[in-house]
Amino acid sequence: MQQFLLDVITPQRKAFSEQVDSVSVPTPDGTIEVLAKHQPLFTQLADGEVKIISKGKEYYLAIGGGFMEVRPNKEVTILVSRAVHADEINETEIKKAMESAKDLIARKAKGEELAAAVAVLHRTMLELKVSKHKRKASAFRMQ
Repeated sequence: MQQFLLDVITPQRKAFSEQVDSVSVPTPDGTIEVLAKHQPLFTQLADGEVKIISKGKEYYLAIGGGFMEVRPNKEVTILVSRAVHADEINETEIKKAMESAKDLIARKAKGEELAAAVAVLHRTMLELKVSKHKRKASAFRMQ
């Protein structure tokens, strides 16, 4: 299978940079899978799970919203607000944050406090979903 260069970049770091077989990304309209001969594309990305396949190994990332560009020279760049690999997720800390957010919502928080609690709840649920892939994933290259 032909490969292409995938870069996943956040404002803080380059979260992933490697030759890959495919990448599946969440968009506002559903999931898109990109292979080596994909047509050039620029699309918005939604919060969600990214699945990367390289040499038979699967990698998973929880991402914040952003953009993806597929270029004709076999390069794909994903620019997102955050990217957390399954191996980087601390389930204990995530569960604490989730419970705190649920507590704020249950106490009928309002305004910015409610919006922040809902955002934390959404992010933690996504990260817990991605962390379940931890046992399946092998070594991950971060820079």
